[in-house]
Amino acid sequence: MGKLTDRKVRAAGAGRHGDGGGLALVVAPSGSRKWVLRYQLNGVRRDMGLGSFPSVSLSDARIAAGDARKLLAAGIEPIDARLSARKAEKPIPTFRDIAALVIAEAQAKSVNAKVRYQWERHLGDAYCGPLLEKRVHEITTVDVATVLTPVWRTKPEVARKLYPAIQRVFEYARVKLRDEHGITMNTNPALWADLKALGFERPKALSRGRHPSLPYEHVAAFIADLRAREAIAARSLEFLILTNVRTDAVLKARWPEFDLENAVWTVPLANLKDREHRNEPFRVPLPARALDIVREMQSAKIGEFVFPGKRGGKPLSNMAMLTVLRRMNNVSGNRWIDPKDGRPITAHGFRATFRTWAEEAVSFPNSVIEQAMGHVVGNAVERAYRRTDVLEKRRALMEAWASYCGGVNLRNVIRLENRG
Repeated sequence: MGKLTDRKVRAAGAGRHGDGGGLALVVAPSGSRKWVLRYQLNGVRRDMGLGSFPSVSLSDARIAAGDARKLLAAGIEPIDARLSARKAEKPIPTFRDIAALVIAEAQAKSVNAKVRYQWERHLGDAYCGPLLEKRVHEITTVDVATVLTPVWRTKPEVARKLYPAIQRVFEYARVKLRDEHGITMNTNPALWADLKALGFERPKALSRGRHPSLPYEHVAAFIADLRAREAIAARSLEFLILTNVRTDAVLKARWPEFDLENAVWTVPLANLKDREHRNEPFRVPLPARALDIVREMQSAKIGEFVFPGKRGGKPLSNMAMLTVLRRMNNVSGNRWIDPKDGRPITAHGFRATFRTWAEEAVSFPNSVIEQAMGHVVGNAVERAYRRTDVLEKRRALMEAWASYCGGVNLRNVIRLENRG
């Protein structure tokens, strides 16, 4: 024991230099030095790092080695004991801490602005406020039930997304606490069997496939009401209606996507719902009014997005258009509703308004209408031989739609015959 001195430690060449009792100085060819304790427990030999020299002096290394030998004498694995001590020193994460990780992971997997927003809202103050500051492993099933109860029967569409999101937080926490803190979570407090025991039943099935929409006969009056509003969200909603694209594409629209000279907006694949089935961006012909809106936004350009949020560096919130619609209904007394079910209209519902108008009010080929909807047209063989996106025919269709939205009588609209 005690074979090394400070002088020998500093002068030692590359190799392993023992101090006795398993403690050694290991010198790399580069000259870096570290302390290692070699020991054997239950027939297993291991090397335990004790730090690098000169951060850890010879005397410090001997003390650390002595502490490890005491543990070995008691049959305790020193490396495992050190890891457990380090885990115990780390602060236990709260629900908010783990939720932030889950949100970031979920948002990284989606380019849909609505989906990204929903993850943040569902696991944030809006619904999970009572859980956020609690240490995640101390949350009980009763705590989870307290959060779910207000929405379980009244907002089944929220419940269906909120519940699995909360479950995901606890599953993430189970692994993180086990690996980083040495804490075992025996059960997930959001287990369905436990919630069921508290009286929960599966939320009502959602009716899917139909967004509340406005009859096309009322769209001109709606547009006139919308144009009376000065907000960027109002302009973005009108632009969405005139171009018949989905909300996500409008919110993420950037200036390089626009060719104002040729009145074309090229929506990149990343912003398209059907991007997995496309191999090229989607060209959107801009009717005159839509072009005016873009130029209006360009005159007050404050960032990369055509329809920027309040801070300029990000696009409008996914809730911006919905907020405009709600305010319009508040002022007009629920004038803008779907007459079939009495629900307030949505931004996405205007695609149904356009599709119905195109089918009933004008005479354009179905293939042109479907292209304007951004849908896949024809079977695989037909698509393999098609070399056009009928841009100019769609331009005529969208100009007719924009004119109708502006209150122009379209009885004499020119018919575009389908010539194959």
